[in-house]
Amino acid sequence: MNFESLRYHIVDILYKDKFHTAYVRDIKGKKLHLLFSSGKEEQVSHSALLSVGKDKLESNDLIWLQQKLLEKHDRRERLKEEYNLQEIWEVVRGEVEKINASELASLFLGREPDDDELASFMRKVVEEKLYFKYEGPDLIKVRTPDEVKAILYQREKELERIRLIQEGDLVITALLTTGEIGLSPDKRDWWVRNLINYVTKKEPYNGGKILEELLQKHNLRDPYKLAELLIKNKLAPVDWFFELEREGFPCEFTKEEKEETERVLTIKTFQQHRVDFTGMEVFTVDAEETEDFDDALSVEFLGDKLKLYVHIAEVCQYVKPGSVLWKGALERASTLYLPERVIPMFPFGLSHQKFSLREGEIKQALTFIIEMDGNGEASSFEIYPSVIKISKRYTYDEVDEYLKSGDPFWSKLYRILMKHKEKRYRAGAFAIILPEINLRVRFDDEIEFRRFEMTPSRDLIAEAMIISNYHAAKFLIERNIPGIFRSQREPFQVIDQRESSLFHQILQLKFMAKSELTLQPAFHSGLGLEYYTTQTSPIRRFIDLLIQYQIESYLLNSHFISEEELQKMLPEIQNNTQRAQNLQNRRKKYYLLKYIQRYVKDTPLLGIVMEVQQRKAKVYLPYYNTTGEMVGVREGLSPGEEINVMVDKVNPFLEVLRLRPA
Repeated sequence: MNFESLRYHIVDILYKDKFHTAYVRDIKGKKLHLLFSSGKEEQVSHSALLSVGKDKLESNDLIWLQQKLLEKHDRRERLKEEYNLQEIWEVVRGEVEKINASELASLFLGREPDDDELASFMRKVVEEKLYFKYEGPDLIKVRTPDEVKAILYQREKELERIRLIQEGDLVITALLTTGEIGLSPDKRDWWVRNLINYVTKKEPYNGGKILEELLQKHNLRDPYKLAELLIKNKLAPVDWFFELEREGFPCEFTKEEKEETERVLTIKTFQQHRVDFTGMEVFTVDAEETEDFDDALSVEFLGDKLKLYVHIAEVCQYVKPGSVLWKGALERASTLYLPERVIPMFPFGLSHQKFSLREGEIKQALTFIIEMDGNGEASSFEIYPSVIKISKRYTYDEVDEYLKSGDPFWSKLYRILMKHKEKRYRAGAFAIILPEINLRVRFDDEIEFRRFEMTPSRDLIAEAMIISNYHAAKFLIERNIPGIFRSQREPFQVIDQRESSLFHQILQLKFMAKSELTLQPAFHSGLGLEYYTTQTSPIRRFIDLLIQYQIESYLLNSHFISEEELQKMLPEIQNNTQRAQNLQNRRKKYYLLKYIQRYVKDTPLLGIVMEVQQRKAKVYLPYYNTTGEMVGVREGLSPGEEINVMVDKVNPFLEVLRLRPA
C-alpha cells in the first residue's frame, strides 16, 4: 500500500478496541497522523486501518472536519446493523477464498457501496468474526463451513462458561453469606458435587479452570478453607477427613482383597519344618486397647545371662509378593490408627484374628533367639520359622506394677535390656523422647485424652523390639539378602544443654535429621546402631512384612525379592509410608485441637516460650505436646521462659491454636 496516497482521506480504523472515523492529516513512515472526531490528534499504526474513503478532503477547518467525522461515524454505526453476513456468506462460500469487501457489500446492496456503506460493512465483519475474516483494507477472507462450525462451537462454550461463572459466583456468595442458594435442586447439587470434588482433588465435571477462577476470586483456593465453608453450610460432615480421599488412601478393601482373604482364612495346617515352641511360655505386652498383636516374648534366664525369644506374627507365608493382599498392603503402607477409627492394612479377619497373636491360640511365627550376658551384650542369635501358643496377655500397666513391686522375673529382664539400651547410648544414640498423646473418639462423640510417658514397661518392650530389628538387619547383611534399611544422619546441630531442660530438648528436635529408607545399611543416630531395619509389625507395616518375607525366603530356600526389584519398589514404599504417616499425624492434630477447644478453653495452661518475634511468640504446651502462637507478648519475654497462658482461638480444621497471657 502507498501510504502517501492516504493523506487527506477519511479512514475507518480499529483503535484501542473501538471503531473510529478519522481524517489523515499527514504520514509519518508507516504511522498515520490522524484527526479524530473528538478533536484529538494522534499517530496510529497503519495496521489499524479498516477502510479508506475514495475522495480527498483538503481542509484546514478542523471544526468542519470534526463535524463531518461525527456524522460519518454515526451513519456507519447505523448502516452496520443492516447487513446480514450469513446471507452473503451462503452465496459465496465455497466459491472464493478471498474477495474484495466492496464486492461483498455490492452483493447485498445490489449496487456499488459508498464510503460509509463499505466502512460499515467492514465494521460488521470485524465485529462479528464469524463468516468472514478481515485480511486488510477492502480485503476479506471467506471462512469455510468447518471454520464457521468450529467458531460457533467455541462461542457456545464461552457462553456456557460465562453462565457457569455467574451461576458459581451466586453459589459461593450464598455460602459465604446467607447459605441460601437460589438455584434449582439439580443445579445446586451439581455445584456442591463440584466443590466437594475440588476439595478431594477429583476432576470437576466440566473441567477445573472455571471453578479455580471462582475460588481464586473469593480467596477459597485453599482446600481447607473451602472444606470449612462446606462444613459450615452442612454440606459436608462436621469432622470431614477429606484428606483420605484427596491423598488416594484406600480405606475400603476391594472385592478381590476380600475374596483372597477368604482363601487365606481357610489355610489351617502348620508346615513341618517349623520349630515347635508351643510348650514354652509366650506372652504379649501391649496397651490395654490393643486388638491386633504382632509380637510376643519368651524368656529364659541362664544364671546372669538372658535368652530372649522375640516371636513375630507370621504374615509372609499367607501374603506373597504379587498377590492382591500384598499389593493392597503396599498401597496402604501401614495401618492407620486414627482417633475415631482404625483403618487396618489387612482385612479385620486377618489383622485381628488369623495373624494376630491372641491369648490361648496356636500361631505360626518367625522367632528371633538372642543370647545376652548380664551387661546387655548379645553373644549370638538365631532365627527360626516357628509354632507358638500365646500363654498370657499383659498390659503395660500390669507390667509396670510388677516392676514397681520388684518382681524378680520382670526386674531381671528389665535390668538386662536397659543395659543394652545404655550400650546404645554410649555408641551415640541421640533420641528425644516426648510424651505420647493418645486420643479416642467415643460413640457419643466425646473425646478421650490420654498422655503416656515412656514408662519402664514400654521401655522394656521397645528395647526388645529394637534388639530383634537390629539382628534382622544383621542377618540380611551377613547373608547378602536384599532389604530395606532405616538410617538417620547425625543431628545438624547439637544443643549442649538438651539434657538440662524440656526447652532445650524441643529446640534440639529442630536440628534432628529425618529417618530415611535405603537399600544400603547405614548408621542410625537416633538408635546408636550401625544398621537397622524393622520387622516386628508385619500386620501393621508393609516394610516389616517385606523384611519378614526376605528372611523366611532365605530360611526356607525359596526365592526372595532381588535388589533390582526392591530398587523399583522403593520410591513407592517411601511415598506411601510418608503419606500414611502424614495422614495419621494430621488427624491426631485435628482431634487434639478439637479437644483443647472443647474442654480446655477456659483453663490456664503451662507454656514454654520457644521463639519470640516482635510482638509474637511460639509457645510449647508440654502437657499436650503441641505448640501455639501468642500475640501481643510483653517486653522482655525470652525463649525458655515458663509462662501461664489461656486459649484464645482454636480452629482444628486449619490447625490454628492462638494463645494469650493468662
